Amino acid sequence: MNDQLTEPIESHDEDLFAGPAPAWPKWIGGFAIGWGGLMLTCTGIMSAYILYLPKMMEPMLEGAPLPEAMQLGLLDWSLMAVGILALLLLIVGGVLCVMRNPLSRVLILIWGISSIPFSLVNYVRQMDAQESMRAWAQQYPDNTIAQNMTAGGQSAQQIGEVVGLAMTIVLGIIVPAFFVVWFGFIKTKPAQMLGAEEEII
Repeated sequence: MNDQLTEPIESHDEDLFAGPAPAWPKWIGGFAIGWGGLMLTCTGIMSAYILYLPKMMEPMLEGAPLPEAMQLGLLDWSLMAVGILALLLLIVGGVLCVMRNPLSRVLILIWGISSIPFSLVNYVRQMDAQESMRAWAQQYPDNTIAQNMTAGGQSAQQIGEVVGLAMTIVLGIIVPAFFVVWFGFIKTKPAQMLGAEEEII
């Protein structure tokens, strides 16, 4: 009699706790898609701006040559193309992550690991471009552009450098490092994504 009473309860308890273990949260993939889309949009806007910048600056040059920092060479366009491809890789990885495809881990790790040194290289090139602009302003002190550059003084230039460094740290290091830690040290097995193992957040 007691066996008949306890059997449904035990069966009910087993059904209550049965089922797949938690899988990777989809917001990780959504964050990758959103971040990649945002950065891709900013890159596209910046590329279009740089492309038309010489024509915009021509009336203000007043006969002076276009600053070398505003002239993009093959290396600049190559770095921009690599950055765009890397962002597309991040977006694809995010989509696959939402779909619970373990390949997303590999794609996002490739993006994250490559983005950190890529961001540092871009920051160094930006600092070189600013130094080149300062040299150009000293060479053409009567130019309107040069006067606008020097109007804020040394403090304004230092603030610009600090802001550039902060953006590089946040956008180019912290965010990629988050994905590298998540997929490189926390979620390392496909079974964790598919729900075959207990999730550790």
